[in-house]
Amino acid sequence: MAEGDRNLSVHGDAVGQFVTGDDNDVLSVVVNATHSTVTVVGPPGRPKPVRRERIERLPRRAGRPPLGRDTELAALVRSITGNEPAGVHGPEGIGKSTLLRHAVFEVGHHDGVVFLDGYGKDADDLAQSVFEACYDAPGYRPGEGELHRLLADLRLCVVIDDLDVPARELTRLQDAVPSGTVAFTSRERLLWGEGEAIALTGLSPSAGEQLLARTLERPLLPAETEAAAALWRASQGHPAALIRAAALARPAGDGTPGGAAVLPAPAEVPELLRGAVARLGGASRHVLAFLAVAPRAQATVDVLALLVPGTTTTAVADAVDRLTGLGLLNRTGPHVRLAGDPGGPLPEGLALTPQQVAEATTRLTGWAADRRTPPAALADHSLLIAGLAETVGRAGRPDLGVALTRAAAPGTACSLRWGAWDRIIGRGLASARQAGDERAHAYFTYESGVRSWLTGKRGAAAAAFGAAAAAWHALGDPAGAALAEGAQAQIAPGPAPSPGSGSGTDTDPGTATDRGTDTGAGTDTSSGTDTSPDTGGGAEHGTGAGPSGSEPAPHHGSAHPGDAGAPSSPPPPDPQAPAPDPGLPAPPVDPGGLSLFAKVIIGGSLITAASFGGVIILGQGSGPAETPPTVPLHVHVATNLFEVRDMPGTAESACPSGTGKTDCTKVSQVARGERGPVRVIPAGPLPPGVNLVYWGCEEDSPSSSCTVRADRERTVCATTTSPDDEAARRDCVQRTAGRPPTAPRTVLVAVQLGAEQFEVTVTPDTPGTRPCVQPPLDLKASAPPKRECAFVVPLNTKTNLTAKITGTARAFSRPFDGEPEWFGCDEGPTTPGAADPNARGFDESTGRQEPYPNGTKTCTLNLTTGRYIGLSSTDLSDGGSTAALAGAFAQLPRVHIAPGVTALPKPEEAALQRVPCSTFGGPEGIECLGPSTHR
Repeated sequence: MAEGDRNLSVHGDAVGQFVTGDDNDVLSVVVNATHSTVTVVGPPGRPKPVRRERIERLPRRAGRPPLGRDTELAALVRSITGNEPAGVHGPEGIGKSTLLRHAVFEVGHHDGVVFLDGYGKDADDLAQSVFEACYDAPGYRPGEGELHRLLADLRLCVVIDDLDVPARELTRLQDAVPSGTVAFTSRERLLWGEGEAIALTGLSPSAGEQLLARTLERPLLPAETEAAAALWRASQGHPAALIRAAALARPAGDGTPGGAAVLPAPAEVPELLRGAVARLGGASRHVLAFLAVAPRAQATVDVLALLVPGTTTTAVADAVDRLTGLGLLNRTGPHVRLAGDPGGPLPEGLALTPQQVAEATTRLTGWAADRRTPPAALADHSLLIAGLAETVGRAGRPDLGVALTRAAAPGTACSLRWGAWDRIIGRGLASARQAGDERAHAYFTYESGVRSWLTGKRGAAAAAFGAAAAAWHALGDPAGAALAEGAQAQIAPGPAPSPGSGSGTDTDPGTATDRGTDTGAGTDTSSGTDTSPDTGGGAEHGTGAGPSGSEPAPHHGSAHPGDAGAPSSPPPPDPQAPAPDPGLPAPPVDPGGLSLFAKVIIGGSLITAASFGGVIILGQGSGPAETPPTVPLHVHVATNLFEVRDMPGTAESACPSGTGKTDCTKVSQVARGERGPVRVIPAGPLPPGVNLVYWGCEEDSPSSSCTVRADRERTVCATTTSPDDEAARRDCVQRTAGRPPTAPRTVLVAVQLGAEQFEVTVTPDTPGTRPCVQPPLDLKASAPPKRECAFVVPLNTKTNLTAKITGTARAFSRPFDGEPEWFGCDEGPTTPGAADPNARGFDESTGRQEPYPNGTKTCTLNLTTGRYIGLSSTDLSDGGSTAALAGAFAQLPRVHIAPGVTALPKPEEAALQRVPCSTFGGPEGIECLGPSTHR
């Protein structure tokens, strides 16, 4: 049977199929409710796009021309007609869209005009829309190179209203149409240098009066002249503000002819608007309330009618017109969204109850799961879907957010708008974490790997597939794990997969051979038996492809409760779970929860076929009949950013686990004379600006990639460019130069806490180090714990500690009233002094203890060694404990801890001894607290 004729055998109804890529990297993707399956089809499988005879995608023609914008309109039309880029920028409601929509109908001398709504869309999704407007190729998203080839000779005019991308993304859009031009509106100025950048400001006084009259649909009355001038001054000619004021015109009380309403004074507008909002009823109140749930989201009238209970599309359309007239909503084509400045906070009575949010989420989930819903509609509403999923999570029902994003993800993928798909995946991951739904988390992690693969981010894809495989293994889902491992095997280092290989095969990555091998469609990954495609059977996670380039299935499906990977009886949400601190890195968690961990891959022909506890060793061919001669390959990984859970070889020393960090060396026997890559693949993105680096490779050290030729015993060392890993980088230099490291890379900072009656939070400013929080000392406990904080930080770094002390003292029954007082820090004395507990006075003006002579208000530590320091306060309640710390540190102003010690000993363990710091790689001439023998 020909490759293109293979039948698809998957569990669950197929949602759709599409093809993406260019040159030799052409991928066919089949999407269903439980997973996406990627198959490499090669250039013959790429569709042949057909250029449309007429390229024209225009907006709805605006009615009357913009007032007072003749100069700007002429400049915009002149620039577009001259094939020059043009950008109109200004605040929301200033008239940018009106100006651009008029200009579109006055341009000429182009091969076609493509008008797009740019709100909430990234540059790649906009480029795909341009391609679809120019070519007939259903279900095809060309790669960047192919897209440029197809659009290179078209003299297009691409017009984008409300462009919402950074300036660098604008350059990519312009490069996509090298023979054409891009005109757009944006809030901020994006166009610099070449082209026409037009800044819109307020209208002139005369144009402002004309706009008021146009909105009132009558000439201004003589009595309104002063009010109109005052409104113009108050709004600085802002069109939206003037339109809102006219919409709030009130009936005159002086018998004005014809009963015409008169303009309000500027001071009356806010109160009139609040009154108008308060008087809203029925559909209008609901529309405003639902859009306020996700303020950045936009929706069509049909979708709003779905969210608003007990109403009709006509009633919602009338409500939208009313709210738009009041300036509370913005309308862009068929979509509406909350205005950026609705005139102040909405009344509390408009806020939805948690029950209403939950019911709306359930209705939107049904819409997303309905096969009649076009994928494009899902992409257009991705902001609403993600926003509602986040809101329902805050309302205590993250499981509903999981169901919504799972229902929307397959169809959004088929829309070929991968910025929207990424938004849904990201929100789904967050909802799954909040709900404790590990199956859903594994699904979204796997789908994020598929998206990364399709966008050329193969390293990120491999990491995501590895994380999904680990999760599915932990969940007892071997079919899901095989699916993820098969996908990971395809994109790992080595030759590109040959056409016909699929990500859903049952090939165990540990025994992967030539990836040109056709495993067939419908293979049962759980049993290993072959299910004939003709029977319609198949595994939960099957593989295969339909005809390359065929049109996608009409719509999409949803995750059914019985499907593999679907959330089944999710655990109840934890309403007490603290929100993550955006300023702190996420803590490492167990791999079942899909934390930031990593795996090491040794590829090429270095190892022909082996499996090390889930570690993928990529080989070439089926392997030799006899074991080839080998040489040792030592791989050392050290970093404070992630934990390597899977690493081939035999450990040369202890490799700690569960710390969220890595300091491990393993040795593998690799085929002598062979050559291949060594890669560390984190399961998630590294911090911005941080990259992996390697030493000991063929590439010049340090390098961003690593290739090893096994002509002799080799050592490879890997870490990151993070400031946290500075010591690890020095160690890598030493290891790969054939010299052992001279000192450990981490040190301990131990803080003895004297503020016993209060809660104390100690925070170091070392990146990646979390604060320590200690509650008040529990005197009723059978064995009160020692009050101390400890941090493990890089050697030879400088850190600043800050303290926050809160609570109520038992002795005086009053809140904490004092300042932190540190002992043993760099700001304090360096030589011993007399310990005088009476040296501390009382400040009658503040009611606090005065600081001790050796106490300091701040604490800085230059960590050439570890340090032991003290922390108390000037609160009266801490007098005794502070005196004890002051006396101890008067005798020992500096207490050093040996490098490499990462924790103070427990009571049952041997105490640390005073030993020369140099024994442990520390400075000469000082003593450290360390183990009695050098470990």
